[in-house]
Amino acid sequence: MSDREARIDTLVERCGYAAAALTLIPIPGTEIVGVTSVHVGMVVKIGSEHGRELSREDALELIKQIGTTVGVSLVGSALATTAGKILLPGLGGLIAAPFAFAATLGIGHVARLYFERGELSRSEMKRAYDDAAEHAKTIFDPSRARSSEARAMAEEARRAEEAGGPSVTSTPKKPADIDDMAERLAKLDELLDKGVISEAEHARRREKILDEI
Repeated sequence: MSDREARIDTLVERCGYAAAALTLIPIPGTEIVGVTSVHVGMVVKIGSEHGRELSREDALELIKQIGTTVGVSLVGSALATTAGKILLPGLGGLIAAPFAFAATLGIGHVARLYFERGELSRSEMKRAYDDAAEHAKTIFDPSRARSSEARAMAEEARRAEEAGGPSVTSTPKKPADIDDMAERLAKLDELLDKGVISEAEHARRREKILDEI
């Protein structure tokens, strides 16, 4: 294994445990708020290791593409975790933590192959994700999800996303895509309807999205 591969493996695993730690924070909605920041930061750094400087929007687009291709709705899964925290206090996060870890390792592995090869077919992307997620199930360590490092990364990600998302690169923003913006606004309304976020938080996030126009 090269030094670069070792650095990426370490990065992806740490991000996996940070995502798992987000599910363990006993506040409904933390996994929705923080997991985006964790995944974006991870993909940006993997790209950087391969000489690709990505904007936050570039990273989000790749993450969305991976999720669509492998059939994983990260937002839906996060909403399910939130519901679990509400219905099963203390247990919902424990149940979801291994999934969050596996999903993050899957995304990280696909992103690495994507930057190594320049492009991946849908079948290659799905196979890479499934292999990594399956391997993640055999190595997940609950104690590391509760470690001070994982909790610190989770809290940092949650705060960064609440503050408007991490400034992961100085690359200028792309013009806002209207269809994507409509989808984000619809998801935001869904979070409000489900009681995951308050009206004040809904208004703040809505204004942030509209400011991209």
